[in-house]
Amino acid sequence: MKTSRIFITSLLNEAVGVLLILAVWAGASLFYPPYIIPSPMAILRGISTFLPVDFAHHLLTTVFRVAAGFLIAFGIGTLSGVIAAILKLNNSLNSLMVALQVVPGTILGVIFLLMFGIGSITPILLVAVLTLPTLAINTVNGLSKRNLKQEEYLKTLNCSRWQTICYSFIPSLVPVIQSNLSLGVSMAVKVVILGEFIGSQDGLGYLLNHARIMFDMKEVFFYLLVLMILTLLYQALQSTIFSVFFRKFYYQE
Repeated sequence: MKTSRIFITSLLNEAVGVLLILAVWAGASLFYPPYIIPSPMAILRGISTFLPVDFAHHLLTTVFRVAAGFLIAFGIGTLSGVIAAILKLNNSLNSLMVALQVVPGTILGVIFLLMFGIGSITPILLVAVLTLPTLAINTVNGLSKRNLKQEEYLKTLNCSRWQTICYSFIPSLVPVIQSNLSLGVSMAVKVVILGEFIGSQDGLGYLLNHARIMFDMKEVFFYLLVLMILTLLYQALQSTIFSVFFRKFYYQE
């Protein structure tokens, strides 16, 4: 029962967020003509008129690119943050990642497009490179706030290194990982759409770009709605998983 309540609460929180956005959207549509901001109901009623027959292919392609790019960034960013925290290289890693964040995504996308051509490589690399700094900085800063006095106390008890990791390091790392999973995927979705805008012949970003060129705002808002719902469902799922299986790490003193 407790597990089901946690899941329902997480899903309810995300649903409230979606409803608030839809309410603002519906309100804005009252002040603008439908060819600029169509109402949510107008989009739902007209799905059959603009939804491409290969929509599932484009959706799955975008999901694959988001997952591939994010996993690369998550692995490298989290690992580099952990290593920097252990070696006390926080400032060095932060400076390096901040310098990497300065590079504009559009310029980087054009460079990757010229190097690798149209396809999945450009959006995947964009996700990996542009998401990596945020994950690395978040990891090293999160671990720097762990209880160092507790580690010193464990040493006085002659605890092994593994015991110190289990009782001090991992409890600090679990919330950081959840934060990385939340921040990283949200950012990855935005970046992969940019990459598909710049250099791709499929994916939701490609469909968005095509709809923008044709000035079909119903189609544009529909694809944005799909991305928003998928992202919020993912956030609800990962929040539930951590609440159920890792909740003890959030009550460490």
